[in-house]
Amino acid sequence: MPRHESEQTVVVELTAAALDRVAPDELVLLDETAEEYFADPQAVLDPRRRDEAVGFGAEFAMIAPYLLAVATPVVAFLFETVSSAAQDATRPALVRAVRRLLRLRDEKPEEDAAVTAGDSLTVDQIQRVREIAYGRALALGLSAPQSDMLADAIAGGALGSAVTRPPP
Repeated sequence: MPRHESEQTVVVELTAAALDRVAPDELVLLDETAEEYFADPQAVLDPRRRDEAVGFGAEFAMIAPYLLAVATPVVAFLFETVSSAAQDATRPALVRAVRRLLRLRDEKPEEDAAVTAGDSLTVDQIQRVREIAYGRALALGLSAPQSDMLADAIAGGALGSAVTRPPP
């Protein structure tokens, strides 16, 4: 589960982007579905408790709960990736600040670096996003084709463009 409400917001936004690609009619129910999901994910995902079959056809009542479940670990991965990049970017500024606190002379005075994480993901990160989404979908008990569809929707939603599947 996301640690902060802000992470939940990003999970919902990513889910909305994925839904827009695969089931736009569910967007009107997303806020309510997300609220139920974050309150009790297992209850929302359990087909017996929801009285619906798990499949992607006429018998599949809603895909949004599964997209929320798949988006959650993807967003956690991306938050960790950006956090690591931000820590690396700010390290020189932190060292200079500590040196000033200790009244040590800064041997290389430089301007403070702004926190800048890349504006886009690397190819490896894109592949990792898809792997996380695919693995989570499989762990939910979905078939390989269903997991592929969800992983593609999440990866496409995360990137705003089509993602080519890595070779099996």
